Amino acid sequence: MSIRSRQIVMRVPLKKIALVCFSHALGGLELSTLRIAQTMTQKGVSVVVIVPQSSPLEQRANDAHLDVITISPRWKYGDVRSVFRLARIIRDQKIDLIFLMQSADIHLAVLASCLARKVKLVFYQQMNSRYNKRDVIHSWLYSKISLWISLTRMMKEDVLVYTRMPREKVIVVPLGTDLRYFNPADYHTHETRRFFGLPDSVLTIGVLGRLDKLKGQHVLLQAIPAVVKQAPNVLFVLAGDETAGEHGYKEYLLKLAQELEIEPYVKYLPFTDDVPRLLASLDIFVLPSYSETFGLVVIEAMAMELPVIATNAGGVPEIIANGRTGLLVPPRDASAVAGAILRLLNDAALRGSLGHEAREDALSRFDFDRCVDSLLESLSTLSSEDS
Repeated sequence: MSIRSRQIVMRVPLKKIALVCFSHALGGLELSTLRIAQTMTQKGVSVVVIVPQSSPLEQRANDAHLDVITISPRWKYGDVRSVFRLARIIRDQKIDLIFLMQSADIHLAVLASCLARKVKLVFYQQMNSRYNKRDVIHSWLYSKISLWISLTRMMKEDVLVYTRMPREKVIVVPLGTDLRYFNPADYHTHETRRFFGLPDSVLTIGVLGRLDKLKGQHVLLQAIPAVVKQAPNVLFVLAGDETAGEHGYKEYLLKLAQELEIEPYVKYLPFTDDVPRLLASLDIFVLPSYSETFGLVVIEAMAMELPVIATNAGGVPEIIANGRTGLLVPPRDASAVAGAILRLLNDAALRGSLGHEAREDALSRFDFDRCVDSLLESLSTLSSEDS
C-alpha cells in the first residue's frame, strides 16, 4: 500500500486556505497545524500559515518553507488591532477559507470575517470540551462557522449537546500520522535502546507524553509494585517533560517512586522529536490518561507494531478494538493496568498478535495523507455547496 502524498480531485478548487493558530506552545495541536499545512501544500493547495511572531510555530513553519504571515494578539478577547490586521490579510491574500486549529481563535476570526470579503470559516476541533456554550455569544460566533470538524464521534456528540451547532455542519475526520516514519522494519531494538541508554536484558514498558496528572503517569507507577512482584525483569520508561511554566508533577512522581520502592525499575527520558525511534525501543506501550481526547501517540505506537494498553475513556475506544488491536482498562485503575501488563508479559504470542493487528489497523485507518485527503474533500464539498 502506497502512503506517498497523493493529489486528489476536488469538486470545487479552493484558491487559498489560511491555517490559523495563535498558540505560543509547541505540542500535538501545533505540530498538527504544520503537518496539515505541509501536506496540503504538497497536494497543490495554496496555503498560508498565520501564527504569532517569534513563536515556535513561526520558526518551524519558516524552517518548512511554508508561506507564513504573523499576527500576535495581545489579548485573548477584544484585540481590535489583530482583528483589523487579519481582515486586511484575508482581503489582500484573497483567502477563500480560514481553517482554525483551536477554539480560542474563533472569536478573532469571526470578527475579521465580518469586516473582510466573504470568507468561509472551518474549525478543526482537537480538544474536547463539555462546558455549556449554548449562550447567545457563543451561539452567534458558532453560527458563522461553515463547517465544524471533530476528531471522534464522541467529540461530535458533545458538540451537539453543549453548543447550538446544527448536526449537518458537524462532521468527523480522524487525525492520522505520517506512517512513512513509523515503520518497525526501519529500526533495530538493540540500537534504539543503546541510543536512549536502555538495557537489552529486560522487557521495557513505556509511556510517552507531557508529564501531567491528567496523563496518568502516577497510575502507571502505582501499578509497578504488583508487576515486579511477579515479573521483576522489567523496566518502565516515562518519556516527556512538564508543561512550560508548570512544575511539581515530576517531583511528585519521583517522590511516589521512592515511596513505592520502585526507583530501580523506572527511567525518565526528556521529550524527543524522534518518537519512532523511542517507540522502537519498547516492548509494550501504555497510555494511562484519565481521558484522552484522541490519543495520536496510541496510533503511532500501533503503527510501530507495539501491543498497547490504554484507558477506556475519551476517544481511545474509537481507536483500539479491545482484545484485537490492544487492551483497554478503566481510567485511574492501577490494579487493572498491572493486570494487563502482566497478561502481556506472560504471553509473547498475545503481544505479537496485538502488535500485528494494531499496525494493520493503523495503516488502513490513520494514514495522515489520507486524513488530509478527507479534509480537503470535505472542504471542497463545502465550497460546492456555498458557491
